[in-house]
Amino acid sequence: MKLTELRKVIREEVKAAIQEELKDILLEAVRSPKPAITENLSVAPTTQTSPNPEAQKAFRQQMLSQMSMGNGDLNLSTADNTNTFVPSGPTSGEGSALGAGAVGLDQIMGIMKSK
Repeated sequence: MKLTELRKVIREEVKAAIQEELKDILLEAVRSPKPAITENLSVAPTTQTSPNPEAQKAFRQQMLSQMSMGNGDLNLSTADNTNTFVPSGPTSGEGSALGAGAVGLDQIMGIMKSK
């Protein structure tokens, strides 16, 4: 028997086996009892009301006033940041302890400019 004939026979047999298995699976799925599903949904109709334009305007004004607490100047810089970064992390390994202190943005910018 030639190799091409053997491949052809193997393909046909595999195809027949797969078709038989699929047939069995489908018949089992059709014959198995299905639980009855009943749903009782009561959906109340909702009406959408358009928001009050005056209320929207007041809300936007409130947001802007909260944003501009820095004397109305929204051009913020690093000098406006009062928080300092204190590094912390796992100190279990040798040399992994970070020194206490704050790292300023000027130090970071100095490192970035050198590249």
